[in-house]
Amino acid sequence: MKASRPSKMHLLDLPGTDIILKIIGYLSPTDWLHFRIVCKETYFLVHEYFKYMKYLNVSHHQVFPQSLCQILPHQCQSLQFFKIPNSSAFNDEAVKNILQNNHNLSHLDLSNSNLKNGALQPLVVNCKKLENILLKNCLWLTIGAIEILAFHYPEAIKVVDFGGCTGISEASIIFFVKRQPKLRSLSLSDLSCLQDETLVVISQSCPQLVYLDISRCCRITDSGIKKFGEYCNTIRTLKVDGCPEVSERGLSSLRLRGVWIDKVQYPSYLLHRLNQIQTWPRTQL
Repeated sequence: MKASRPSKMHLLDLPGTDIILKIIGYLSPTDWLHFRIVCKETYFLVHEYFKYMKYLNVSHHQVFPQSLCQILPHQCQSLQFFKIPNSSAFNDEAVKNILQNNHNLSHLDLSNSNLKNGALQPLVVNCKKLENILLKNCLWLTIGAIEILAFHYPEAIKVVDFGGCTGISEASIIFFVKRQPKLRSLSLSDLSCLQDETLVVISQSCPQLVYLDISRCCRITDSGIKKFGEYCNTIRTLKVDGCPEVSERGLSSLRLRGVWIDKVQYPSYLLHRLNQIQTWPRTQL
């Protein structure tokens, strides 16, 4: 008598939906769409996964279907981490729906996105647990938006990136920083409006700051760096590359404290030699 072959086990035969939902988490966004249309049961399971999904990072996927960008904003209700840098897949309406439906959102990264200022309106109303907001190179960000963020999130934000946001002003940054004593990481690179006064306010208002990026802020000088170093004792990383008015005169005391600085430190004898060359009289040919 021939032995009977064991029947093949299908994914839907697994005990409990929790295991299947975990497996769905390892699928690609394209696979989500394919699995979703297999049958009514898989349709329900995929939507159930979207409902309880806490982490959505579009940058992790080389291909992100446009049709999925129309589904997720209406299905996601538990996101804590939302990151869509360099992505044109999510439009203003999609981002608004994400912010409106996910009240536990704590990390928002819209860097390099091409949205409108109104896309952030649902954020201040619905996302009261926000701690990290990254808006690098968001040219649509305005002074009014920064002030609204400062007003609605007092003493709440820990990580901020406003680098390259040319539509904001030094006054709006100062207003925001003064209301954020829990700031640990602050990126303000490529902002020509920044001056030494901003550094003084940062050092006096952010007692927990460990990371500061002011790369290519051309109006920052050694004087501002020295004052910043005097008041900010917690700083561990300082990025000043591309700041022409910042030299070892302002950075030396910070280096002695063990602060990591991205600007190259030349040997003292070489700096002395360079200064001599710069003071040589030029001969006319």
